[in-house]
Amino acid sequence: MFYIEFEWDEGNELKITARASIEEVESAFYDPKKKTSRTYFNRYQVLARTSSGRYLFIVYQRKAGGIIRVISVRNMIRIEKRRYWRK
Repeated sequence: MFYIEFEWDEGNELKITARASIEEVESAFYDPKKKTSRTYFNRYQVLARTSSGRYLFIVYQRKAGGIIRVISVRNMIRIEKRRYWRK
């Protein structure tokens, strides 16, 4: 397993914790089946399942030193779940 460092502050923590706990979001990054795609401005989308079994759609930014700053989190919709389960 690899180690990921996250950046949490009042700006992103308040937005995220309204939809999922920080522990859930962080656990999603360790999902071996996660699907990641690059969007724009050094942002990425990830479809992942948390350790508790929730399916999350996460938008994040990679920063210098391998730090991840989560921008947005929500539950996956049906079509995203199908894409997650595709090989």
